[in-house]
Amino acid sequence: MTRSLVALALVLAWAAHPMSARQAGTPLTASALVSTWTLTTFEQGTAGGSPTRVVNPRGLLVLDAAGHVFEFHTSAATQRLAGGQVPVADAPAAFAAYGGFWGGYRVDAARKTITFRPESGVHPNIGGREFTRSFTLEDNRLTITATGEPFTPAGTRWVWDRVPPIDHLSPLYRSVAGFWRHIIEKRINPATGAVASENKRSPSVIVYTPAGFVGVHFPPLNRKAFAGSTPTPEEAQAALRGYIGYYGALTVYPGQVFHNILAGVSPIAGSILRRAAIISGDELTVQLPPARNQQGEEAQTIVILKRLSGANDMLPRSTP
Repeated sequence: MTRSLVALALVLAWAAHPMSARQAGTPLTASALVSTWTLTTFEQGTAGGSPTRVVNPRGLLVLDAAGHVFEFHTSAATQRLAGGQVPVADAPAAFAAYGGFWGGYRVDAARKTITFRPESGVHPNIGGREFTRSFTLEDNRLTITATGEPFTPAGTRWVWDRVPPIDHLSPLYRSVAGFWRHIIEKRINPATGAVASENKRSPSVIVYTPAGFVGVHFPPLNRKAFAGSTPTPEEAQAALRGYIGYYGALTVYPGQVFHNILAGVSPIAGSILRRAAIISGDELTVQLPPARNQQGEEAQTIVILKRLSGANDMLPRSTP
């Protein structure tokens, strides 16, 4: 088969995929949005008629059938320092380059709106602030527009492309897929198992998607809210400090997951995080590699998470 015929066959296969365009006249339902989506276009100022398009935006949007949402996006073309290392003078611009949250959502298919209720996100004031955005869905392209919400200018528009599930999704991968809520972090002595400390975070999540992506929002506990609508340099620096937030490509192996970071507040793009992962019922234990603390003693961080949803909640209804 020639290359041109192979390319044509791939195009026809995608067009025939059960996730592709809805048939003409088929009513739109909330389940049509259940998927993994990656950012292709990010525009600001669309309400004023002279939109500004961000060059090379990056982002991940995940909507599951259980009503959970994860969003992370960035307009930063490059990133040299992790969030906590940004100088105070550069902090406002660095903070403004990132956005996103996780929490719950509901869809009004008739009005073509999505109402979000974040539990936490990049902005320290966003938790519990419900807001609504409009959307359109054409084939496998989802366009979402901010119409009036806190912390995002009206007329901000994101265009997301659907990512199909991994071919021949294995039982192991299915067991990992889902939204996982952070419960507690422990620092232990790996030799003895003794617990040195236990810490909680503000509402935090890891999402593993059947399309081969991972997303993380891990804000520190009790982050200080901004006093005004625009953060001071010191407030912006404090909001970035200690915030672990990113998205990336996911690879799954027996007992391990790799987070290959594509964009992040911290860690930065290009990092590869190798984690031991143990699932027992609805509990996920993620183990970081042992490291030495400031006293020279070997210590290991263990993160315990609780399942909120699974692979069946994340796959389009037509996917077997």
